[in-house]
Amino acid sequence: MKFFSVRLLALLGLALLLGGCASFDAHLERGRSLAGVERFFVVSNLNDNHAFDQQIAAALRARGLTAEVGPLTMMPDKTQAVVTFQDRWTWDFSDHLVFLKINVRDTRSDQSFATVSFDARIPLRESPAAIVGKLVDRLLSPAAK
Repeated sequence: MKFFSVRLLALLGLALLLGGCASFDAHLERGRSLAGVERFFVVSNLNDNHAFDQQIAAALRARGLTAEVGPLTMMPDKTQAVVTFQDRWTWDFSDHLVFLKINVRDTRSDQSFATVSFDARIPLRESPAAIVGKLVDRLLSPAAK
């Protein structure tokens, strides 16, 4: 009986340890809000082999916003915010996303509106599109901190 309880405690401790291995973080610049921003431009990254620019734009469009994609030189005149991203992947018999950072900045002042990031110490089995969706939700939530 005592062996069973020690084993159960060890299993619970391991579950708690591994449960905190992925984090979603959002930071909204003081005094800056994405409220009222409706036109986004997602800058294409030449090193992106996973079409994150398209996924981020699709996530913004799914929330009723206007989002276009391309190189910065193709940004439309009426764009209100520029979206950039950085990603890192690991390989374990297939590619796994371990880091994604999305930054939104004002087109006129070049000041940052908000930054959100995903960081996983171990690869997750969650799809990159689902992770992008969570990050975009955090970007647009008024309580982003």
